Amino acid sequence: MTRAGDYSQRISTAVTDFVIVGSGVAGLFTAIRLAEKGRVTVLSKQDLIAGNTWFAQGGIAAAFSPEDSPTLHFEDTWKAGNYFGDRAAISVLVEEAPARINDLVDLGIRFDRTDGAIALGREGAHSMKRILHIGGDATGRELIESLIQAAKEAGIRFIEDAFAEHIAVEDGRCRGLFYSTNGGLHYIAARAVIIATGGCGQIYQFTTNAPAVTGDGLVMAYKAGAILRDLEFFQFHPTVFLPPEGQPFLISEAVRGEGAYLVNANGERFMLQQHERAELGPRDIVARAIVEEQRKTKDFVYLDLRHLGADFIPRRFPTIHSRCLEWKLDITKDLIPVTPAAHYLIGGVEVDLDGRTAVENLYAVGEVASTGVHGANRLASNSLLEGLVFGHRVAMEAAKNGDPVNKELPLELPLYFNSVPDREAVKECAALRRDLAWMMWHKVGLIRTEETMLEMKRALEKWLPLTRYRYSSPELNETANMLLVAMMMTEAALLRRESRGCHYRSDFTESDDTLAGKQIAFRDAVGANAVKQLPRAKLSDKISVK
Repeated sequence: MTRAGDYSQRISTAVTDFVIVGSGVAGLFTAIRLAEKGRVTVLSKQDLIAGNTWFAQGGIAAAFSPEDSPTLHFEDTWKAGNYFGDRAAISVLVEEAPARINDLVDLGIRFDRTDGAIALGREGAHSMKRILHIGGDATGRELIESLIQAAKEAGIRFIEDAFAEHIAVEDGRCRGLFYSTNGGLHYIAARAVIIATGGCGQIYQFTTNAPAVTGDGLVMAYKAGAILRDLEFFQFHPTVFLPPEGQPFLISEAVRGEGAYLVNANGERFMLQQHERAELGPRDIVARAIVEEQRKTKDFVYLDLRHLGADFIPRRFPTIHSRCLEWKLDITKDLIPVTPAAHYLIGGVEVDLDGRTAVENLYAVGEVASTGVHGANRLASNSLLEGLVFGHRVAMEAAKNGDPVNKELPLELPLYFNSVPDREAVKECAALRRDLAWMMWHKVGLIRTEETMLEMKRALEKWLPLTRYRYSSPELNETANMLLVAMMMTEAALLRRESRGCHYRSDFTESDDTLAGKQIAFRDAVGANAVKQLPRAKLSDKISVK
């Protein structure tokens, strides 16, 4: 350890009651709920709209129609998750969903309506129309703008371009965190730290995720002593348009929900033979069917919307319509070439029903958290809902924490702050991100085998020493975080010798009943990388990893 006195002249300090890392729907809604409970500070790695929520097109799932019910929503969620989810967590999600939607309405958020009633769409694996949307397919953008405005009106403090690096833990309790900006290194003390940083999609070559989503929150929590679990479950969205240049562009599942077809190069609807719900089957099944069709035909797979009508399409999907026009693709007349891409981390930081991690005063919410609601595969449009439902619960729980805030720097600082890389390590770390993403896509992607994953593991073992350092730039620290997450994901995928949900192995194509209640968890409680296969356990259970 390094004495704090060695750093006191170089680290600025601040005090708040609650610090939230991340400015997506989970972080912002939690912040708004905490605003009346104390001082709230939100850190955003880039600007406030740099995360994934901004790009969400589909909407928010909730049982809102007379024909629907939380029970039906529960069954769809449980089934889509391959019967692997936490039933108590799913019950919380679906039962509290309508109340959280009403909270948004109270904040002034205007959901799309038809004849005065909230319009409901349908997406894959949903048995009912229950997707609430805003601005057609601009739900994420409209939601973030409204929540930012509400947060500012509530007096919440925002710090942008702040790269959260390290959680301060003393005597098993989280005391605050360290973050860096262009102005240097900072420490902010707090009664509670809430991680809402999203997933880790950038570890894959093709992803719908924003560039800022690099797994930082996962690694911070892991190094603080929290448990990571279910990292082998990573969802690939079936329908993503890869433009001639620029980032992959997601084509919302709501497009298929409104009746669009998936067709091969011969115009044939191949999903009719793959699943009883055809294009509206679970995402893992649709994604693998597309890959198989691409392999068979050696050609593109397409989305066909043309039969939905030239008037309806731009009205219901204005964002998708206008973005495709930028690439001279008129989706009222043209087919959209689509392919799967990395989309959503199912696992994450293990939390209980109130977002508590294994570290006292440290919480996680949103995609970074593993609540258990998604099981082995997430049901469409349950992600924004999860951020709302559990954001509310995290806020209520964190507000109970009465520990006084100690604004002094921790007496001892972790060696992390004194681990300066040499020139060769910097050079190697700066050069490997593209190779990492390419290899993860091909070796630990949508379809996995032991052979390819062992190749990935060997490469990662050579790179893993680079994760020991604190680099001078956020980009290099991001790469180090991605390496550590990739290693745990690869280890977990190797250990789970079965196919379940979005974890698919061509060498073990069936689910293994003996693994139905098993989870793979990681903990770094003693400062060393460790892995153990564990039975599903409550957070209060003692987990010892050696």
